[in-house]
Amino acid sequence: MIILIVIAYIIEPINSVKVDVSQTKSVKQEKNYIEKSKVKTSKIKTSKAGINKKSINKTSLIKSDEMILYRPDDNELQIYSLLSDNNILITKFQKKKWGTWDIGGWYLSEDGKIPSKEYTLMAGGSSDWEYAFRIRTEARGKYFFTGGSHGKEFIRTFKFFNADDDTNMPIKNGEKKTVKRFKILEETILSTTYEDNTPYAKVRREYIISPSKIELDTDFKFTRDIYMGTSYVSMLPITKEYGRYAWFLGTTNIIKTPEYGETMADENINNYYGKTKALSVLMWGDKNPAYVFKVSISDANMVDEFQNSLKTFYWDINKVANKLYFSKYENYEDTKVKKGTEWKNNSEWSINVLPENINKD
Repeated sequence: MIILIVIAYIIEPINSVKVDVSQTKSVKQEKNYIEKSKVKTSKIKTSKAGINKKSINKTSLIKSDEMILYRPDDNELQIYSLLSDNNILITKFQKKKWGTWDIGGWYLSEDGKIPSKEYTLMAGGSSDWEYAFRIRTEARGKYFFTGGSHGKEFIRTFKFFNADDDTNMPIKNGEKKTVKRFKILEETILSTTYEDNTPYAKVRREYIISPSKIELDTDFKFTRDIYMGTSYVSMLPITKEYGRYAWFLGTTNIIKTPEYGETMADENINNYYGKTKALSVLMWGDKNPAYVFKVSISDANMVDEFQNSLKTFYWDINKVANKLYFSKYENYEDTKVKKGTEWKNNSEWSINVLPENINKD
């Protein structure tokens, strides 16, 4: 694994694939949401090995196989775990105003405290990870996005659990709890409007969170006929400092995007990389190449065996962020999803620290 990452880092990347103007309409709404994201880019003081010295003295707060949960208020859950280089990782879940609990991001603690007051965003922010479906209710109607930050999704039930014994684990505001694995179970409906009385699908989401890893099993059951265009079944928004490079596993497709502060995208052309058949992708950046982010889906059936033109792609969105997408269906082609259709999707997001970069002191 280490050798492969080194090879990926030094191989000259392929040229980017530019998307023509006619395709930009299908992702215009998605780009608008991402552009509104606030990305914190404060500097982390690190040693030559890439270790945050402020966190090292705080490692007694967390055991390597445990997590500390902290709920600051009604709308956020913070999950603290220890990376193998002794830095503290913060996994955030955030409650949307319509009630769903979504992945909020991965942050690196700078002060080593729980709760942390100083931290830097690595992946996430206010852009979606789980899914975003672009639908219309009539064959020649107007497309619109549903799910996640796009709205038109409503909570029906949710609970927090200890994933090891499946016991209910409610967390009050200001409370801390320790757990080895944590589960969030949600039932939602996807809607064709901003009202919760126009559903088109029932959704069951089961998150299993462990140190440095998030797993999500999602079951969809469509309750009416709809038409779906270009949609995304799993994603990862990531800062360019931590995700400038991407390797589409199972291929020789290794790419390098513009560095932080630069982009090849503009108002007329989006800059897409890859568009290749890949169930897993590795990402890393210049700020700390030891941090390797991996995103996977388990079944190509969920993306129709990559029959759409976008397939799995990496988007140079703007000067501060890139985003990975596993895409489903085509632009401007009606794919009718019939009432009674059921989908099952499994996604995984993880962070690995390369051993040769771990401080042995």
